[in-house]
Amino acid sequence: MAKVFEATVTAPVNIAVIKYWGKRDAALILPTNSSLSVTLSQDHLSTRTTIRAAPEFTGDRLWLNGVEESIAASKRLINSITTARKLRAALEQQDANAAPLSTWGLHICSENNFPTAAG
Repeated sequence: MAKVFEATVTAPVNIAVIKYWGKRDAALILPTNSSLSVTLSQDHLSTRTTIRAAPEFTGDRLWLNGVEESIAASKRLINSITTARKLRAALEQQDANAAPLSTWGLHICSENNFPTAAG
């Protein structure tokens, strides 16, 4: 197997105290009005996501809490991956030594230690 590129990030839980109602721009996911939320400590509640890219990966795959999910079912995830690939491709055009990650399949594994889509 060729080299696998991997990155892992964590994000805290954010709880909306006062939620916004509706979107003024659905494509950019901009709310109609403001909201008030609280971000909790990552020491107790968080999401950990690891993304791996390799030329051997034949396509993009997603696991959420250990269960493989359909990427095609999430327009927001598709848009995020597409945008990341465009940004990476621009970097690759500027740097001939950069690995062509924009053309490789991705394996995305995300684990929550709280109920997914709880709010």
